[in-house]
Amino acid sequence: MKWSQFFNTSIGKKLLVGATGLFLCSFVIVHLAGNLALLKDDGGEAFNVYAAFMSHNGLIQFIAWGLKVVILLHAILALQLTFRNRAARPVKYAINPGNQTSSWFSRQMAIMGSILLIFLIIHLKDFWYWMHYGNLEPVTYNGEEYKNLYLAVQVAFRELWLVILYVIGMIGLSFHLVHGFKSAFQTFGLNHVKYNGLINFVGVWLFGILIPIGFAIIPVVIYFKSIQ
Repeated sequence: MKWSQFFNTSIGKKLLVGATGLFLCSFVIVHLAGNLALLKDDGGEAFNVYAAFMSHNGLIQFIAWGLKVVILLHAILALQLTFRNRAARPVKYAINPGNQTSSWFSRQMAIMGSILLIFLIIHLKDFWYWMHYGNLEPVTYNGEEYKNLYLAVQVAFRELWLVILYVIGMIGLSFHLVHGFKSAFQTFGLNHVKYNGLINFVGVWLFGILIPIGFAIIPVVIYFKSIQ
């Protein structure tokens, strides 16, 4: 079987979803580490310097565009698998088997993934687009000029509806990562009774709780500081 034929099968698509998902898991760690600079009490210097580095480094930009392709590929493949699974069972069960055949998280992956995709589109429009193509006012540190993305973020998160949207998006991220991290290891056959405890711990506590909370706390803190 040719590779193109293999990746058109359900197994091939699951492997691609798992691989792209694990890559995205590594990305959210790096992205959160940079975004936490928004909480530093330095007038935005650390975050603006970080944003400028991420925007102008050639290697980082190559990876960033690859990341966008990976996100799109991950979403398309996941939706294809969802529709294929539903088409394979056109008649619904008379009684929902519930968690006898699958976890609650796995049954909500399509919904949570869709919420997350909508959130990402809004996020890219609000911040990535303005950083690269918007007319952000400049700010100077040590004689070097930077775009003041920090100020744009501060202004954006004065809007309560946007803060709520981001928190909802992080709830979607949490549910998506809890199941996705574990299922990726299962897809690659890497789950084992000796390691399942560690996989579950990392999936739930790091990707399901700590990372989404880390992202969600940024707009919440900015908003409450703005109304004091």
